Amino acid sequence: MTEAWAWVGVLAIAAAPGIPLAYVSGRLLAHGRALWLLGLLAVGVAWLGWRAPWLAVIGVWFLLRWPRAPVPSAWLSAAVHWAAVGATWGLLLALPHALLGWAPWGWLAVAGGQTGLLVARKACRGGRPSGTLGSPVLTALFLALVSPFSPWWGWPLLGAGLVIVWSWSAWVAVACGMLWLYPGSWLLMALGGLVVAILWAWSPTVAGQRLLEWTPRGDTIDSLVSRWRGWQCLVHHGRAHWLLGAGPGTMEPALLRWGSRYDIELCWGEGFNELLQLWYEYGMLGVLAVGAFVWRVWPGLTLGDPWSAAWVVGVVLTLGHWPLRHVSIGLVWLAISAYLVTR
Repeated sequence: MTEAWAWVGVLAIAAAPGIPLAYVSGRLLAHGRALWLLGLLAVGVAWLGWRAPWLAVIGVWFLLRWPRAPVPSAWLSAAVHWAAVGATWGLLLALPHALLGWAPWGWLAVAGGQTGLLVARKACRGGRPSGTLGSPVLTALFLALVSPFSPWWGWPLLGAGLVIVWSWSAWVAVACGMLWLYPGSWLLMALGGLVVAILWAWSPTVAGQRLLEWTPRGDTIDSLVSRWRGWQCLVHHGRAHWLLGAGPGTMEPALLRWGSRYDIELCWGEGFNELLQLWYEYGMLGVLAVGAFVWRVWPGLTLGDPWSAAWVVGVVLTLGHWPLRHVSIGLVWLAISAYLVTR
């Protein structure tokens, strides 16, 4: 196999002078470089075919769409990002399994630092503070992701951080992670969800405010309504290019356009559902890549295992937000996935 790939490399470099240029110009020189990149991408897709099928599928998407892009340079950034994801994945798989197993202690140390910062900012400024991840919600998502790794004595600190920033999606994800970690707790989790639903529907008042309004997040579901409207628009307009998608980076301008056209309030920037956004931008090939990734990780999942529980938490978080697009959260979940694959 090594000799076969060596011959591929020799043939490719031998054919390199055959890249045609009608005359010298900036545009045609860029065209020649694009042909080189596409050839390199084709070889990479073939090499990844049985090593990382999910990355190979993304590579196929670029092979099909990039040559027809109206402004090819606009997708160069996305190609570089995917190449970085692939390189990171390879490095994670190459790490000794036992050594990678120590990473959660570093994540928990960062989570403890985030909680300490939240407590300090809450005491000084009040309100709903943010850590160093950009927003209270993203801080909550990170705390939720690493929660299955926390020992019992770390939960008072981790729980305090989750209460201060209070994200309903984070709490749901934590509940799903605890249910995976402790399967026998399903009745307790179901009762807790039922109590929250009853309190929200009943809305008893305490000191002039509805009970759930005393939480830092309040009891409004306006953000959920905005996300739901965005998902409806995404599915409706995404059907026009369901197979190969609208291209990377098209989600944000589409949301602005839909909000203006229909005069509705949407959540800007991202689709707040990783799978739906990947489908909108990369079509069914993007969904196929997700399926190939899950197929790779799934055999490593085990009930009662904190790594598996954290992976499940990450999946739940992707259904109502965009945690994997945040480098501080996405890299942690990618490392968790790599650990499950190599166990």
